[in-house]
Amino acid sequence: MAKEDFTEYKLLSKIARLYYIDDLNQQKIAEKLNISRTKVSRSISRAKQLNIVSININSPADEFTELESTLEKVFDLKECLIVPWSENDTEIYRNMAVLVAGLFDRILADGDTLGVGWGATLKNISAYIEPLRKINIQTVPLLGGLGRSGIEVNTNAVASIIAEKYGGTSYAMHSPAVLDSRQARRIMEKDSSVAEIFKMAAGINTALIGLSDIGQQSTMIKTGNFSIEDFKYLESIGIAGDVNLIFINEEGQPVANDLDSRLLRLPADKLKNVKNIIGAAYGASKIKVLLGAMKGNLINILVTDEKTAGQLIKQA
Repeated sequence: MAKEDFTEYKLLSKIARLYYIDDLNQQKIAEKLNISRTKVSRSISRAKQLNIVSININSPADEFTELESTLEKVFDLKECLIVPWSENDTEIYRNMAVLVAGLFDRILADGDTLGVGWGATLKNISAYIEPLRKINIQTVPLLGGLGRSGIEVNTNAVASIIAEKYGGTSYAMHSPAVLDSRQARRIMEKDSSVAEIFKMAAGINTALIGLSDIGQQSTMIKTGNFSIEDFKYLESIGIAGDVNLIFINEEGQPVANDLDSRLLRLPADKLKNVKNIIGAAYGASKIKVLLGAMKGNLINILVTDEKTAGQLIKQA
């Protein structure tokens, strides 16, 4: 090793030890060694590049950190949270609820308004979520009601359960999400209570939404609001699924269709303006719609399971 290289390595090693082992901050190191703070900062980075410093994370909660990081980089997500795969759906839902509770603890504050979607996943997350603390939030639905008797996935129900658990206040959308005609939707949009809900929804900074595929086992068919024929039509025009009843293709672009004019929900441009859009979904049937949602920036925080995460990376 050349003399100048030895000198550089010696200094980098000393700075790294003071920073990582002795726990001195950069300013104190600069003062101690009579160098600038900028040089300390650059030396710490240089020490990593030269493998003088090797960082290992030893945590029982670190199982999926690398996978999460990969998804965040590939899809430009703010955050990705992954739970272990299980044959038991209930176990997956419970673990997802734990992660969502952690998210809410970090990003929600008293007085915030949380926008809520619908679906089986959100129904189960709301049922199993255990708040880390009470937060005086308001919850508002991001679309009209979906679901008939026996199918408790209605957005109003999800919003109500979350608000009750957090000690907040929930608001309800007193209108179906799928109306009989364009004229019926226009009438409902002018209703003062519906208009007020959408006004609140347009001002939220956090949303929790589900994503639906267009397979025959989709919850959207089980609600009775859509038929298999509707889904065959949607599939024929390249739709991969929906995000908050926004029908998108695999590239995340909303696709014009014959159903849109009858749907009462927050539009794509308003949803994209939300600071934190948490999408919760898992399973092979959700791969296409998840890919589209991330590519189209309709979600920027993903909560899923390890198996789905692995498939998303392969597809990407």
